Amino acid sequence: MQIATDFPISLPPDEAYRLLLDLDRVAPCMPGAELGPELGDGARAVKVKVKLGPMRFTYDGTVRIAEQDAAARRAVLIGSARDAKMQATAAAHIAMTVTSQGSGSAVATVSDVELTGRAAQMGQGVITSVVTQLLGQMSANLESSIAAEPGAEPSSDPVEPAAAPAPPAANDLRAGRLVLAVVRGWFSKLFRRRGARTR
Repeated sequence: MQIATDFPISLPPDEAYRLLLDLDRVAPCMPGAELGPELGDGARAVKVKVKLGPMRFTYDGTVRIAEQDAAARRAVLIGSARDAKMQATAAAHIAMTVTSQGSGSAVATVSDVELTGRAAQMGQGVITSVVTQLLGQMSANLESSIAAEPGAEPSSDPVEPAAAPAPPAANDLRAGRLVLAVVRGWFSKLFRRRGARTR
């Protein structure tokens, strides 16, 4: 499935681009993500914890920056991981482009995601919502880390951070509410259809 989304960063485009390529700085801002050691060929070990309703996944795998174009401020990240316990796999090809937006930057991403196992059965709507929430939380956490840097000054034309709930207390991405909302919407549509048929 392909998922397109975007988020702002209150840094000039060149600085924002360099920041996003620094996995050691970005990974701690992503709920549920733990960056591991270097494995060669530019790959890094990574662990990602995700909770989908009653199901909890712990994916172990790798991530690497496959392409970089500093002039165009474009990069491609490739990741793959497996949850042995849940017999599930995940693979992602993420292309990102940084452009100017006001005094800051806008980051556009296009993700090609492939899932197997029980997570794949949740449907594209739920997976898209989870990815959007994850990027929103990452954006908010990045803004907090930028503001906390020594010598950081507020922008005269600040970029509003992506709307996102506060990061969960545990270091994982909880999507139970998203699943519940999708299920409620499905039942609501089902009952409306049945009501229309009986009239």
